[in-house]
Amino acid sequence: MGRQAPGANNVVDGLIRFAEKRGNVDLIGFINGVEGLVKGQHVTMTKESFKNYANLGGIDYIGRGPDELRTQEQKEKAFERCKELGLSGLVLVGATHTLTDGVYLSQYFLNGGLDTRVVVIPCTVDGNIHHKYIQTSIGFDTASKVYSQLIGNMLTDSASAVKYWYFIRLMGKEPSHLALECALKT
Repeated sequence: MGRQAPGANNVVDGLIRFAEKRGNVDLIGFINGVEGLVKGQHVTMTKESFKNYANLGGIDYIGRGPDELRTQEQKEKAFERCKELGLSGLVLVGATHTLTDGVYLSQYFLNGGLDTRVVVIPCTVDGNIHHKYIQTSIGFDTASKVYSQLIGNMLTDSASAVKYWYFIRLMGKEPSHLALECALKT
């Protein structure tokens, strides 16, 4: 459900490794995330089909779609799909909205008597997920280090080009934890 972030594909890699060790696990990936979940478009995820994506950043293995799973229709479709496929778990990867949607979806499943567990993996470059049990989100550390290195390179260049101004704009939500972390690092 989340946006592109370093380490997101590694979540899939971890699930595939778990399935191999366990031996009795089938991993189903929904094409373009919520869109595939709602429309019933899915593939079986295997080590062989994933090998070209191992240790690459982003979420391009099965794609990503809408960042929300909160309408009544979406929850009903998710319920139907999980029941139809006999899923014991549904893993959502994303940021703050994904965590919130995961809580509501879990409650919806519970109220409907569905045994599918909802697990949410915090994955965002924004660094805006804070909880005593979550040290950091997947993607934040890598993004802040890469951007800080680029900013440092620009600082070095700007020291010898005093007649120019350099501006660097970073992505981020309100307030931008990523911009602040990069400022502290540089």
